[in-house]
Parts: sequence; structure tokens; C-alpha cells
Amino acid sequence: MKTVSMRDVAQVAGVSLATVSYVVNQGPKPVSAEMRERVLRAMGELGYQGRRRGRSRSRPLTVGAIVPDATNSFFSQALAGVEATLRERGHLLLVGSSDEDPVRELELVTALTRGRAAGLILTPCTSVPREVERLAAGGLPVTLMDREDGETTLNRVVMDNYQSAFRATRLLAESGYRRIALINGPEHITPARDRLRGYRDALQLAELSVASAYVRLGPFTFDHGRQSTLDLLSLANRPEAIFSSSAILTTGVLAALRERRLHWPEDIAIVGFGDAAWASLVTPTLTVIEQPARQLGEVAARLLLATEAGPGSGQRVVLDSHLVLRESHWRPARVLEGGR
Repeated sequence: MKTVSMRDVAQVAGVSLATVSYVVNQGPKPVSAEMRERVLRAMGELGYQGRRRGRSRSRPLTVGAIVPDATNSFFSQALAGVEATLRERGHLLLVGSSDEDPVRELELVTALTRGRAAGLILTPCTSVPREVERLAAGGLPVTLMDREDGETTLNRVVMDNYQSAFRATRLLAESGYRRIALINGPEHITPARDRLRGYRDALQLAELSVASAYVRLGPFTFDHGRQSTLDLLSLANRPEAIFSSSAILTTGVLAALRERRLHWPEDIAIVGFGDAAWASLVTPTLTVIEQPARQLGEVAARLLLATEAGPGSGQRVVLDSHLVLRESHWRPARVLEGGR
């Protein structure tokens, strides 16, 4: 496999070789936030590792990863990316699920770091535990994946949740819907909070009201998606469309609609979040925001290994998502006119 050089990074980022060197070596000249993010994004995409200082490249590591739910398809794909990237370099991965429980999370952190783990990839329940910050300050390589804490200086890789939600909501508004609901995760989790902002801003841009009755916040579970949908359908002025902000929530949405013998998009339009394998198999097929979950894990692993090679510097990589247009958001009239 060809070794990625700083020149390769510079070409992909569209910056000078000197700029890449300044970012990698943290000086001697400052780099603007925009240039720095372009370089970091290119480093993540290419898997640039830099040079180890005084350490063997062949030393195998055992890395611990803690996610809210390893059985969730989003996190299982991300972990597959982590594992593949580590395996290519001869390293091992240990995985634990926190179940969104901060106590359980801390137990896993302690078990992994006092055991064999020489690095940690964490999707925090809420804020980053002080113990994790302490371990990182003591030299343990740590990378946050999918969620972040605004106060942290740890390396992290996240999705552009705000723009993703804005894009999904705007699609529904531009498709002619006026009563658009959001079924979302809990607001204390950064991705859910950013998705809520994107939803609200898209409605305001379309000069549509942001009705609190149409916003349902709760855990990222099937039950929350199902019950929230049933509640929305019971409203006197029920929504015309639903933006469901995760694949597991969307499974609950579809179950509730089938319970009520309603059809999408004839009775209610849907845009989902996360392109699960079944999204293209249901009838009609689902329009979704596709998240590069596997790439998220790959970049998280690369950031961790780069930190292991030398001190981290609070690198933040943001990955883009994109709309996959299928059938579930079209108005019936548009279905007939467009032949879809």
C-alpha cells in the first residue's frame, strides 16, 4: 500500500505543502481555522499518519471503543470501520456498549484502560467524563466519535448534523408540505441538538411555523419512534410529513403507520436519517439522509493512531452526508406527474 505523504494531503486539500507541515507539526506559523479544517479533512480521507517519533511502527495495540449501543446499525457500521482500519495496521479492538448510562460508561472506561487498552474511542453519553480527560492529559490516545463536548480539546470526528437536518426539512418544505414534524433523540445529545436546530432553521427559512406539538424528543429507540408517531397521528391537525432523525426511530415510525393502516407518502410523507439496508426494500422506498457511518469509524481510528504517534492537538473532522431521493417524500400529485 502506498504511503500517504504530506504532498498528497496538500494536493487533496488544495493548499501548499508548507500549510500541511504547519498543521501537522503545530507550527511554526499559525494556520487559519478554515485552512486547518481542510487539511485535517484531507488527512482523514487519505489516512495520513505522519511519522512516529521514537516508536516502532509495528508495535501492536489494543484499542477500546465505547458506544451507546453496538447493535445499532449506525454504530455497528462505524465500529466496522474502526476495526478494519486497526486490523490493517495489526491492531486489535475491544468494544463495549454504555446503554446511554454514564455510570456504565465510566465502568467500561475504567475496565478498558486499566486492562489492555492503549487507546480509547468514545461516543460519550453526555459530556466527556472527567476521567477520560484526565487519562488523555496523562498521555492516553483518545478520540471522540459522533458526539462531542464543546469544551473538549480531544480529537473528534462528527457528522454535519445541522446541515443534514436542514437539508431534509427543506426538502419536505420545498415538496409542498406545511405541517412538518420532527421525531428526534434527546436534546442533551449533541447530534440530536444540532438536528433540532437544523429542522427549526429550515422551517423558519420557508416561513413555516415551528409548532412544539410537532417536535418529539426522546431516546433513539424503536418505541420512541412508534409512540411519537401515534401521538402525532392523534392530533386534530396532524402533520403532513415527518422527518425521523435516525434509522431506528424510522422503524418505529413505519410500524405506527402500519398499525393505523396509513401509507407513505399518500397519507403522510417521510424523510429518514441513515440509509439502512431495508430503506430501499420497503414499499414505497424511503428517502433518507445517508451518513457515512463506516467512514466515521475509519477516521476515528486514524485520528487515534495519529495521536498515539505524537501529542494530539484537538483536531476536529466533520463528515458530510447527502440526500438519497426515493419515493417516501413525494406528494401524490407529483408521483403521478413524475412517474415515480
